[in-house]
Amino acid sequence: MSKATTRSKAGRPRLLDETKRREISALVSAGYGIAGAARYLGCSARTIRRESKRNEEFREQLQKAELAAELEPLRAIRSAAGKNWRAAAWLLERSDPDKYARRSAKSYTEADMAYLAEQMALALAEEVKDPAAYARLLARLKAIDFSARREERAAKPVRRAS
Repeated sequence: MSKATTRSKAGRPRLLDETKRREISALVSAGYGIAGAARYLGCSARTIRRESKRNEEFREQLQKAELAAELEPLRAIRSAAGKNWRAAAWLLERSDPDKYARRSAKSYTEADMAYLAEQMALALAEEVKDPAAYARLLARLKAIDFSARREERAAKPVRRAS
């Protein structure tokens, strides 16, 4: 084999050696996240994510580090909730917002919307006797629902596993 063939097969050496991978895991578990660890090491967060896709052991280390980073703040909140009702209320609001979060009188929960949609479908089925008209109406409602869900997803910030 020629040098060119050997080199292309071997590829470029990986930027993240074992020491750097351990350092990344330590930074992530300390709460820096992947983006912060990448800045610290002078590489791209994409490089870290790519390495985690290639290296199962590193991916597992990163997952454990991310969980560890969440544990300390959660312990602090739980501890505060035992002593302070506001901390307890905050924890409940965030753990089950449909049940505990404060809502405007004008807002609907997902369950409210599902019930409303079910009742509207029943009313349509009772009132619209022409099967073709009913099918067209149902198709329009499904299109509206799909469009609304797509807009809702677009409005939500994307949460990345960083």
